[in-house]
Amino acid sequence: MNPQFQANNQINLIVALPAEAKPLIKALGLVRHQPVERLLLYTGTGIRLAVTGTGAAAASLGVDYLYSMIPRGHPVQWLNVGVCGHGSLAVGEPLLADRVIDQRSGRCWSLQSRRPLAACTGPLTCVRTAQSDYQSQMAYDMESAGFIASVSSLDAVESASIMKIVSDNPDHSTRGINAKLVQDLVQQRIRIVGDLIAQLQHHA
Repeated sequence: MNPQFQANNQINLIVALPAEAKPLIKALGLVRHQPVERLLLYTGTGIRLAVTGTGAAAASLGVDYLYSMIPRGHPVQWLNVGVCGHGSLAVGEPLLADRVIDQRSGRCWSLQSRRPLAACTGPLTCVRTAQSDYQSQMAYDMESAGFIASVSSLDAVESASIMKIVSDNPDHSTRGINAKLVQDLVQQRIRIVGDLIAQLQHHA
């Protein structure tokens, strides 16, 4: 295992797609939890990763599922990793969300500032379907509002981080996205995800 991924029983990862999860599972040395229950769960030394499926409701259920496994009073850090669209960033660029906006309700959450090397920070709008109308400085995904709303309901929003990797923009539409592209994008940025995990371990 890469030394930067050493863990201390305090990281819960929410990932929507198996293609997003595969590079993380390999880099973190995770193994599939048996028996299989409601969600695909992968565990390792101090890390749990749930593959939830797409959408805010699925991400919310993933948070609740992992929370049910936490011993009472045990501090954890929450991390959502995946791909996103963006109005101006190039495909492959990493983005650390500093604000989440729920397009449906208008609700907004601010996130703690933790900035790994080479990562941009900016707002992230959670949408119900794939976005084709991009605002210049805005990122778009389908899970962040469900993730952050559930973590917020646990009074743990200060322990939540969201990192996205740009998969589409005005010059590269969502029609070009497939599982291989998603997996390659996460793999290319695995070091910066590791840097963020190391920061979260330090703060836990």
